[in-house]
Amino acid sequence: MVPIYLIALGLTVTDLIFVDRALEWTQRVSRVVFGLAGIGLASLLPFVLPIPELPTPSGPDAIGTVTIELIDREREEIYGENPGAPRHLMAQMWYPAELVDDVDPILWNEDWAVVMPEMARNLGFPGWFLNHTRYTESHAAPSLPVADGTFPVIVYSHGWTGFRTIAINQIETLVSNGYMVVAIDHTYGAVATRFEDGEVVTFDPNALPDEEVVGEELYAEAATDLVGVYAADIVTVLNALEEGEEGGFGPIAESADMTRIGLYGHSTGGGAAVQVCLIDERCDAVLGMDPWVEPIPDKIISVSATRPALHMRSDEWRGNENDAILRGIAERSQEVTYWIGIEGAHHNDFVITPLFSPFGAQLGFKGPIPAGRVIPIIDRYLLGFFDVFLLGTGSAAIDTASFQEVSLEVIRPE
Repeated sequence: MVPIYLIALGLTVTDLIFVDRALEWTQRVSRVVFGLAGIGLASLLPFVLPIPELPTPSGPDAIGTVTIELIDREREEIYGENPGAPRHLMAQMWYPAELVDDVDPILWNEDWAVVMPEMARNLGFPGWFLNHTRYTESHAAPSLPVADGTFPVIVYSHGWTGFRTIAINQIETLVSNGYMVVAIDHTYGAVATRFEDGEVVTFDPNALPDEEVVGEELYAEAATDLVGVYAADIVTVLNALEEGEEGGFGPIAESADMTRIGLYGHSTGGGAAVQVCLIDERCDAVLGMDPWVEPIPDKIISVSATRPALHMRSDEWRGNENDAILRGIAERSQEVTYWIGIEGAHHNDFVITPLFSPFGAQLGFKGPIPAGRVIPIIDRYLLGFFDVFLLGTGSAAIDTASFQEVSLEVIRPE
């Protein structure tokens, strides 16, 4: 962009200094003033919205990835224009891989052209606002050979109007340290989903209607259904993995160690992860980032948790009714729960949003804690928790609050 700026600047200045131009001095001055103002605004945009760079993954493993479409013929779709068809999902798996020469990494989101405009509008900005993210590369390459051995499996569930790569930086941290991670596009809950045949569907606003419009009771019913659908999507992924090579993931599923399974998610997806881990014995550990547990049915909430858990909460998600319900789950648990608050964190700081702009806090879509601070905090406890309860390594990383922004309480069963 620099050459373009220099040319524009030159054209602007020549209006003022070349006297042979057939322009009144007032016109020349006004064109210079407005021209410089335009150049200034154009120059400002790359500083406000620089191309995001994903943090370098902390682990030694190369990362491969594959995207598949899953069809759950046991469930009927309840959302969209044509409910009643089998539930269709897009899922992406990242895995430790053998490094192959001359293979380029993929973009952080392969469907950015349909996902980013919807996300920008959802954040309250014009559809072009996140176009700069189209140049962001991931650290994963498509269809690399899987590394030798088997690996613990972690399933990630995004929040309402999220998408499967919205926590790509966290996913790459986990995979580079020896995990297989599967992330789901929760169809009609994801901001936009593109299927293998090119069909694009966006989120269904009726899946989570405005409470002020429909009333408290109908809103609560819709929320319970939504978290339930997300939870069932997680189960669909686990079932497909259990089928091994014959399932939807094909031969790559043979490298998944189904005796070590972790679930984690953000917001609605965090609530779904908690719900599944309360009732599905395959879950070995669960981590929630502002998990929305209010919609979970009482008959499930009342079940005593039997798996270790870690819950991170932003400023706005602490001390409310949802937090109280989550606390109740933790205090009734038969296993340890790590209870973490992060001062200065916004709800969106638990996904990739902090990397979209260094002025995210001023623009209102992240908290005041800098991205360079909140991302290492999240990675420390995310990786540390699953290392302890899926890999069996030391617990020092999660037993102490090593950051001044972090409050940590370890809730142990009585």
